[in-house]
Order: sequence, then C-alpha cells, then structure tokens
Amino acid sequence: MNLKGFFKKFRLKTREFFRDEYGGNIVEYALLVGFALFIFFIIISVVTSMLDWTIGLSNDFFEVFK
Repeated sequence: MNLKGFFKKFRLKTREFFRDEYGGNIVEYALLVGFALFIFFIIISVVTSMLDWTIGLSNDFFEVFK
C-alpha cells in the first residue's frame, strides 16, 4: 500500500467515525478514557503513598540504632 492510499483510507475511516448516525461513539470513548485516567491516577497515588510509608519506616528503624 502506498502512502497516498493510506491517507485516503485514513481520511475515509475518520470521516465515517465522525459522521456516525448514532453519535455515541465519541462520548463513550471519552468516558472510557476519562475513567481509565482516573483509575490510573488513583493507583499511582496509592503506590507512591506506600513507597513514602516504607521510607518513613526505614528511617524510623535506623534512628533506633543511633
């Protein structure tokens, strides 16, 4: 497939995607992406708080032997 054919097919698919009669595709995809980002940031915040907690425990452990 040459480059011109690829761009023509890409343009056709994007036009078909945006001119969908049902209109729910973009909203559904946006909601799914937003929910996935929300869950991702929750997981990242939990992991970083666990790492901070373990660093605090290790600092307290080494202060006992000083």
